[in-house]
Amino acid sequence: MVFLTPLKEAAQCKAAAQAGFMKTENRHSVRVEGHDRPGFRAKMTAALAAAGINLRGLSAAAIGKRFVACLALDSAEDAAKAIRTLKRLT
Repeated sequence: MVFLTPLKEAAQCKAAAQAGFMKTENRHSVRVEGHDRPGFRAKMTAALAAAGINLRGLSAAAIGKRFVACLALDSAEDAAKAIRTLKRLT
């Protein structure tokens, strides 16, 4: 699974399609960014599991003092639930 996000403009979507990428309707993604600190991504995935959210994929990286993570989920409803769950974390 490859996360190619965010694609917002028609030219970006066209370039992705020409490179062989396809938009999927059965996977939804959530991009998470924040301050990098020990244990936060473990806390994040534990909160998602406790909320009953199944991750289909996860890619994360620390960049300097910040992190970015892309989550792959089964449905738009799971994506919305993940966003609500993650907003409660501090």
